[in-house]
Amino acid sequence: MSTEKGFTLLELLVATGASLALIAAVGSFTRAEGRMVARETRRLELREAGRRIADAIARELRGGGFAPVDGSFDGERDGLSVAARGRIEIRADLHGATSASPPDGVLDADSDERIGFLRSAARGTVSQTIGRQTASLTVDARVPPQGLAFRYVDACGVEITPAAGDELSEDERRRVKAVDVRVVLADGVESLTSEVVATLRNRQGLRCP
Repeated sequence: MSTEKGFTLLELLVATGASLALIAAVGSFTRAEGRMVARETRRLELREAGRRIADAIARELRGGGFAPVDGSFDGERDGLSVAARGRIEIRADLHGATSASPPDGVLDADSDERIGFLRSAARGTVSQTIGRQTASLTVDARVPPQGLAFRYVDACGVEITPAAGDELSEDERRRVKAVDVRVVLADGVESLTSEVVATLRNRQGLRCP
């Protein structure tokens, strides 16, 4: 009677097959986990980028119309100088002839006393204008059409829409108390929206009649 111990060929084949199946299952699970982690990472990056941009725009908008001294600059009239669905520009008397000098009541349109935001259709970005300079705030092709939108709200919380054309008139702009900023970022797979409301500092006293 033989006392030799070992595996038959069939047993080896079965064990090898089971091991390969286990390795394939582990690999498939690992790939699925990797895809999920990558997707969540993209979502987090989009969310953080969108929130950062929306907050930066809102922070600038809150200062629109700042006019601490009397002069030719009228913050009530010119603080919100452009108000359209996809474009906005604010102005403020932040300094004098140089950035180190105090406000002088005069607007320097070529400096940071004039700031705007718009979507660049050619590049698919959110762009910021400072004076006559323009800089992108997002990576190219990250902002879809209608990915930057502004809603203008009066003291009663009612949206103000242009009676004619695409931009609010001067009278309509004067009624604006707050601006709702909406930013949509996409990476081809994910698309996330960030939204924030900014109350213009010099319009905080507006009351609903």
